[in-house]
Amino acid sequence: MAMQRLDFGLSDNHGEAEEFCKLLNRSALSICYGLPISLRTEAVLFLYKYSQNSITEGFNFLRKYYSPSYSILYWINESAHALPWENPWLTLLLESHSSALLLHSLDDHLTDGSLRANHIILQLRTEAWTRYAQSSKLFGREVHDGVLIAEEFIDRYFKSIVDLGIAESLEAHLSRFRSQMGIWSLQPYLLARSFFSKDQAELVKRMYEFFGVAWRLLDDYQDLSEDLENDDISSMIYFLPEDKRQDWKRDKKQEILGLFEEIQLERQISDLINSYLSEASKLAEDLHLPKYSNSLLSLKITEPSRA
Repeated sequence: MAMQRLDFGLSDNHGEAEEFCKLLNRSALSICYGLPISLRTEAVLFLYKYSQNSITEGFNFLRKYYSPSYSILYWINESAHALPWENPWLTLLLESHSSALLLHSLDDHLTDGSLRANHIILQLRTEAWTRYAQSSKLFGREVHDGVLIAEEFIDRYFKSIVDLGIAESLEAHLSRFRSQMGIWSLQPYLLARSFFSKDQAELVKRMYEFFGVAWRLLDDYQDLSEDLENDDISSMIYFLPEDKRQDWKRDKKQEILGLFEEIQLERQISDLINSYLSEASKLAEDLHLPKYSNSLLSLKITEPSRA
């Protein structure tokens, strides 16, 4: 029996957020214009290709991301004050979040070797980090303890990305990933701290992390064969019996995949992913974010399909 293919359901992308998405895309693309003039054209072309866009169809950086990863900012603002997104303060938030999403993706692919570093990509990554750090700090200055919060999130992020060994349990591994989300969970948390109570902001962070963990589990499941081939540890290792985890390596690949088939890994993963999405959706309802709640529920896995 072959392993089954899992994927999220169709994300519910509300037309109301269309202008917001355009601004976020524009913010991501504008990172290229902070580069030396001689690098800008190649950087723009790289981002188009990296985002799987053609020049004729226009730039849509967000197509690489499920909508809850960015629409959370839109719905928090809409539920609170509905400030115009052209507001200079919110422009800083867009700059911070677009940079964070790009950094998350670039760093992941640069470190696993699926993206080959060159001068343009390295300069783009440097510019994205510079913009991220500056815009996060300027936005944070307008939030109580915002600068300190940003520093804490960033520090947790760097601590977590250098800790790549096998954790004690799946929960410990996923807890580490929540810290790895730090650079892109910062923006919804700071926005919530500025509009809501501290306790509500903590719920926003927890809700967003539930979504992030669901996405990580799905991504790890989809990359299972490749990760085994490359001896890369992922969350899937924790679904093996403890005495089998040391066998996570290329030459044991078929044996490991056979074990996963026996324990119906795809069913365990789909159920776990759906439980995280359900928990996130409940928190969204409690926070009076019904449309964000619906977008989370729309991602739930229904029937696995044969690969």
